[in-house]
Amino acid sequence: MVGITAYGAYIPRLRLDRMSIFQSMGWFAPAVVMVAQGERSMCNWDEDSLTMAVAASRDCLTGMDKSQVDGLYLASTTLPFADRQNAGIVATALNLRSDIITADFTASQKAGSGALITALDAVKAGDRHQVLVAAADRRETRAAYFYEMWFGDGAAALCVGDENVIAEFLGSHSVSYDFVDHYRGTGKKYDYMWEERWARDEGYAKIIPEAVNGLMDKLGITMDDVDQLVFPCFFKAEHRKIAALLGAGKDKVADNLHEVCGETGTAHSLLMLSAALETASPGNRILVAGFGQGCNALYFKVTEKILDLKGRNGVKGCLENKKTIDNYPKFLKFRDLIQTEMGIRAEAPTQTAMTALWRKRQMILGLVGGRCQACGTAQFPKMDICVNPGCGALRTQLDYEFADVPVTIKTFTADLLAVSVDPPHCYGMIQFDGGGRFMADFTDCQMDDLKVGLPMRMVFRKRSEDRERGFVNYFWKAAPVPGARELMNRIRFDGQVAVITGAGGGLGRAYALELAGRGARVVVNDFGGARDGAGSGDRSPADRVVEEIQAAGGQAVANYDNVATVEGGENIIKTALEAFGTVDILINNAGILRDKSFTKMEPENWDAVMAVHLNGAYNVTRPAFAAMKEKGYGRIVMTTSAAGLYGNFGQTNYSAAKMALVGMMNTLKLEGAKSDIKVNTVAPLAASRLTEDILPPEMFSKMKPELVAPLVVYLCSDRCTGTGAIYNTGMGFVNRAAVMTGPGTLLGDLEHPPTPEQIHENWDRINAMEDSKPLPDLTSALMDLMTSVQ
Repeated sequence: MVGITAYGAYIPRLRLDRMSIFQSMGWFAPAVVMVAQGERSMCNWDEDSLTMAVAASRDCLTGMDKSQVDGLYLASTTLPFADRQNAGIVATALNLRSDIITADFTASQKAGSGALITALDAVKAGDRHQVLVAAADRRETRAAYFYEMWFGDGAAALCVGDENVIAEFLGSHSVSYDFVDHYRGTGKKYDYMWEERWARDEGYAKIIPEAVNGLMDKLGITMDDVDQLVFPCFFKAEHRKIAALLGAGKDKVADNLHEVCGETGTAHSLLMLSAALETASPGNRILVAGFGQGCNALYFKVTEKILDLKGRNGVKGCLENKKTIDNYPKFLKFRDLIQTEMGIRAEAPTQTAMTALWRKRQMILGLVGGRCQACGTAQFPKMDICVNPGCGALRTQLDYEFADVPVTIKTFTADLLAVSVDPPHCYGMIQFDGGGRFMADFTDCQMDDLKVGLPMRMVFRKRSEDRERGFVNYFWKAAPVPGARELMNRIRFDGQVAVITGAGGGLGRAYALELAGRGARVVVNDFGGARDGAGSGDRSPADRVVEEIQAAGGQAVANYDNVATVEGGENIIKTALEAFGTVDILINNAGILRDKSFTKMEPENWDAVMAVHLNGAYNVTRPAFAAMKEKGYGRIVMTTSAAGLYGNFGQTNYSAAKMALVGMMNTLKLEGAKSDIKVNTVAPLAASRLTEDILPPEMFSKMKPELVAPLVVYLCSDRCTGTGAIYNTGMGFVNRAAVMTGPGTLLGDLEHPPTPEQIHENWDRINAMEDSKPLPDLTSALMDLMTSVQ
């Protein structure tokens, strides 16, 4: 069986908002607004067709044995060298064997599909067993032009072989015409375009259907035998018309990617094919066509082997890893379409010594260093002496490829004096896993993206360009791993133990799931009583949350004790110590309601609420606080309420208990300060069984506990260095509440105490809260009073 064995893709991270072109140049070319929707992919200043081909090929070779590749075909109409085999540079960068065939395919937009057919024929004939086909284009247009909107930069790569085939090749059909919808003369930078209607009506609309129908006639199939029809056409309406003409419904037609990246030239049919393979299932049949001075049509059937293919970045990953810009002048500068003063620092000699490049080709183009056979230490560059001080062996190093080795930032800087097309010039020392480091340029990032320890990946890029002699130098740079900074900044609780009371549902459950999802081991406490605290308890609420956590891969144990008793509080913490050995986090969340107006508030209703909210917090916090003091670290979150902070009719018991917790926090923050125990209080407004018949239904539905959890999780983390604060939160909104002291006024003195009449006369000044301030403790309050009367 012959066919595709792997696929890969590369779309540059940068995307230009098409509307920015119109906003900058609409005064000159107002008609471009008609195609100014979406965004187009754009190369960074150090990217070209060759670097993109390397990137797509590396993606394609993920999980593959590249030593089995015995051919590389590179297709592009924008290759950097007219008389230096570009495919040979790609092969060297990929560290492929030297005894393979390499070839450049060019001069037509259908070169990509043509290279694919040639590779399939070579494997089918038995001359080759694994051929890598890469296609890439970085086409230039003049500014403020329709084609500037339609075009995009990108690359795709496919491995073709006779083993582990993921898409069997069933046949092809080609038509060749000297149809000139555009052309680029030798030595010219831009394509010369004929009118769009000509290209649309006489080109796409006639030539693509001829090739596709020819293939179907040749194989004896109809459109019913096609699950996905793949063909490029940047005229969106015409794309739909051609599909309809061929009898393909909307569900069969692959998206032409116009809105998200634009048409990528020779790569586009292969890029669209790669996107189709990403979502294909065994048995799916794909018909792909590549247009340009004729058309190539190919037919594939997806096999079961696609299920075994190792995951790769692909088109989806490239589209997700993006940075959209609306800086049109930056786009023009990156394309060298505007000339700027680069300063005398840019006048350094740029001539390349071909002899040195040849001798060090593996190091420069392939990022090959050495690894000591004696001690296993890797180093870059490869040398005769092992850099390991404990080894120092001579001539023991074998070639070692660094391109795919994980790497992190050791140091970095941003230099505004160094020559850079995209200042500041970011660079620094990078450290490879397992050994090896060097000073590297950084790309695809800004200063704010960088951080010591940030995971990076090596990318093949343009290093410099000798414009006088027409020579481009390539080397490897470091770029941030997509999403790595976000992961580094992600608050984690690995190795920490959290105790959450009342965690069988509502807010407590949300806290438990979020903390466990971030690595914490969780004690899920819930007595399982009724909303008013009645009943003998129920184990199922706590058990269900523990099962949820464990099903997601987390660690948790259940506890069913009642916080209202001293023994219950001690047992809750004992559960944590016995199961996990420590306590780092405590969230006092358990609560009940027994609402009545004050004159109807019986002592048992008052005592029951106090027992759970205030006494319960004491019962659990006291043993937890002791464990935290012993280890010198802890985070405690109390739960107050707006009813306690501001009052609420019919909740005197609840309000008193909740405000008492603020007082408890105020003292615990002082007693825990030396042991790095931070104590804060949250006043949540969220949907729970305590609020389901209090809040209006439309408001209740918007108050998800998950919108409160982020604040509480932050307060539980080592990132939180504040203590003794109160926070209101609900529906994603967060603000701080505080007990504030106004500036007040001085009345009378020791000899002449103020009279009630003076109090009345100065009542507005006494009540004034302008320039009020929170006071951190009793001593501060006394000092504030004393300084005011002196």
